[in-house]
Amino acid sequence: MTQRKNMQKKLLKIMAVTALLALLASISCLSAYGAETKEIRLGYLPTTGHALTFVAKEQGFFADQGLDVQLSQFPNSADGYNALTAGKLDVIAMGSTAPAVYIAKGNNLKYIGGLMGEGAAAVVKEDRASELGRINDFKGKTIATVRMSTGDVVFRNAMHEAGIDWQNDVTIQELKSPSIVMDAVKTGKVDVGIVWLPYQQIAESQGLKVVLNSDTFSPEHPCCRFVVSAATLENDRDSLVKFEAALIQAYDYIKTNPDESVKDVQKYVDFDRSIIYDSIFSEHFNFSPDPNKKAIGKWWEMMNSIGFIDSDEDIDEHIDTTVYKEALDGLVSKQPDNKNFQELLEAYKKNNE
Repeated sequence: MTQRKNMQKKLLKIMAVTALLALLASISCLSAYGAETKEIRLGYLPTTGHALTFVAKEQGFFADQGLDVQLSQFPNSADGYNALTAGKLDVIAMGSTAPAVYIAKGNNLKYIGGLMGEGAAAVVKEDRASELGRINDFKGKTIATVRMSTGDVVFRNAMHEAGIDWQNDVTIQELKSPSIVMDAVKTGKVDVGIVWLPYQQIAESQGLKVVLNSDTFSPEHPCCRFVVSAATLENDRDSLVKFEAALIQAYDYIKTNPDESVKDVQKYVDFDRSIIYDSIFSEHFNFSPDPNKKAIGKWWEMMNSIGFIDSDEDIDEHIDTTVYKEALDGLVSKQPDNKNFQELLEAYKKNNE
């Protein structure tokens, strides 16, 4: 009888342990698979300048932060910002011109991070390079550009500073995409085309010639920035910090794994790897995730000074550097010896404080 009771006790213990293990396993599964993943709808342009986004997606940095980033491609910034202001996107990664235009029109938007700087160029037919090699040579010519692109503003400002009235002394055609701009140059419909990377590299591979780079006139000018609505920033700031952390990790990855990064980018822009590599690591381009508040401020002043916009809005009220800084500080605390993170810290002080 006693032996039977002991067996029963042992059996009950075994059953209890088994039940406990099953419970723990269930909790573990819920933690692994039941945790919410935050969806972020991101609008982008098909350019190698968006390498940070593509690498963050392909290397799983967004996923590691618990984000499901859904990418939507647009041919130009104007179309993308129409989608953002209509509530069809959460974040947009496009040029610096469009957000300024929309802010000047009364939209409450916030710059939160950087993606690309510089990277625009003027291209012409090779046999006309000598006659169109200076900004003063543009007077009286027809210039094709993409509506609301960064390069558009840089070259309008360059003409303004050279004494050329861009509203009367030249003819500017605003086209839908850089590919259409290049076609207009090749067919002789326009004299000069303003494009962004990698289209200047592609243009030269197709027999056109780069005559001027945007950084010649506006060194370290901002190009594509990450922008959100004020409501998105207020309601979902934590997700945006995670979003920026993933981009910073992508920056570190590109710096340390250039060849693998090119493969990631090629999945989103269908160009030869040599074109992608040359454009990403061009001396006329940078892919820093830093928001660069000071550069955005100068950009706003530039657009007002040339008459592209007319606004007395305080642009500082539309720049939030704290999201990026919190993300960067978090990564530095985990990897204090990471040289790329330390360089970004120094750049932050220079560009934003």
